[in-house]
Amino acid sequence: MSKKVKLTISLPEDIADSLRENIPDRHRSKFITKSIEKNLKEIQKKNLIRAYQSAYKEISEENEDYDGVTSDGIS
Repeated sequence: MSKKVKLTISLPEDIADSLRENIPDRHRSKFITKSIEKNLKEIQKKNLIRAYQSAYKEISEENEDYDGVTSDGIS
């Protein structure tokens, strides 16, 4: 298990109230951790997709530069 760190965060009052009403005292940290993990994975996935798309575009542009060389009959 990784080391735990205490953080102070601010939440909108209605979110904090809902959290207190729906998640028992001793389970809130775990709930918040899982929620953050889920959202971070989604953000990381989107960032990776953008990086792949950017690399694909860059590679495609470079390939276009070489199309004249590779299609001139020289093997």
